[in-house]
Amino acid sequence: MKNSLPINSITNEDCLTFIPRLPDNSIDIIITDPPYAISKGKKLSMKNVGKLSGFGGDWDIINEEWDLFSFEDYCILIEKVLTESYRVLKPTGTVFVCGTYHNIGIINYFALQANFNIINEIIWYKRNAFPNLTQKCLTASHENILWISKSNSWNYNYKSIKKAKYPFDNLKKENKQLRSVWDIPNNKEKDELAYREVFSDSSYWVKSQKPLRLIDRCLEITAKPGDIVADWFVGSGTTLISALNHSLPFIGCEANPKFVEVIKWRLNQRR
Repeated sequence: MKNSLPINSITNEDCLTFIPRLPDNSIDIIITDPPYAISKGKKLSMKNVGKLSGFGGDWDIINEEWDLFSFEDYCILIEKVLTESYRVLKPTGTVFVCGTYHNIGIINYFALQANFNIINEIIWYKRNAFPNLTQKCLTASHENILWISKSNSWNYNYKSIKKAKYPFDNLKKENKQLRSVWDIPNNKEKDELAYREVFSDSSYWVKSQKPLRLIDRCLEITAKPGDIVADWFVGSGTTLISALNHSLPFIGCEANPKFVEVIKWRLNQRR
């Protein structure tokens, strides 16, 4: 028998044991940012880079133990997460899965295998992307978000989103349809990084932290009052903070106990 939903809480647990306990057809919106599997287990240094003017924000290189996977293990993780996400999602619900060119193909494949519909592949254009230092390839200036649904009955707040004007987005104009390319700088507001002063040990810092306005937009295009929002890789807590700001109930799990401390602190600051 499946457990009831732990509403407005964060659970310190691996998602592969957490999600299976949730009831069928119980979640309205899932916004999640799984590991990208791009860490190589090597010590990386930027000491010789020098100062890069004009590049604000968090530019730490992701090289973390939680992001280390073999190709086979990573496929198993994504397959299980998407299969379970399909089960717990309501027929009218949708899922946003963040990724990059390293892993978005894997996510797309297992989303289709789980019987999801692909609504859009959103391109998050980062105009202030970190420059390429190797001089061997193009400067990576975007990430991907796969927007998927369980049926053809998903909600889209078309009128309000068309009317909306985002001052920071040079591609979205007022009273114009929202495109699948979003121009959202990666810089975080001061309060989004305030936890780093409280948790000065950098092992508590989430190097892949998404800007709040990116997650806000995901909710704004599809959320209805009372929708339950879930995140299986909560990290720094941005999805839960966004849900709280939109007065939406939420649930989440995070395997890293240090990150859970950060999340609880951030939530308490907003309540």
